[in-house]
Amino acid sequence: MIELLILYSLKNRERTLYSLRSEIIEKFGSFTKPSVGTIHPALKRLLNSNTVTIRNDFSEGGKKSTYYGLAVHWQKKFNDLFFTPLSDNPTNFFTELQTRIGVMSLLDDDLKETFIEDALLRLESLGLDFQNALDDTYVNYDRYQTALLKKNVSDVENFKIFLQKLREE
Repeated sequence: MIELLILYSLKNRERTLYSLRSEIIEKFGSFTKPSVGTIHPALKRLLNSNTVTIRNDFSEGGKKSTYYGLAVHWQKKFNDLFFTPLSDNPTNFFTELQTRIGVMSLLDDDLKETFIEDALLRLESLGLDFQNALDDTYVNYDRYQTALLKKNVSDVENFKIFLQKLREE
């Protein structure tokens, strides 16, 4: 999902790798703080798919600076990445959901509504999975596991309320 953050951060101007990382941390640092070692390979993937452009600039002293920008068809790649299926792993699911909500302003209104509807359906399913696990009399969860399952049920419900509010704004 780092590619979505990169494309979002390049929307308004070209950036160097370090400027890009700073922008991502500034905007999305409350839920992700990617390293240069994470951003760089993602940039290479975007370069290989012709979604991002590269421009080298040399200072008067000969220092090379590499700037990344958006190619003409970046929005299609953004939409394709945005609508890849959310992970079945609950931890990854919530991280991916937050990432997509964080960059959702780059979608048109119809696509925003489609995403919210799909996310609500996935959250409903995930919530049922958590509740079914809690209700399963054949599995003996200890008190910590039970507490985590209850927390996950609550997280799902809170996320559903949050998405409904986003829809209404």
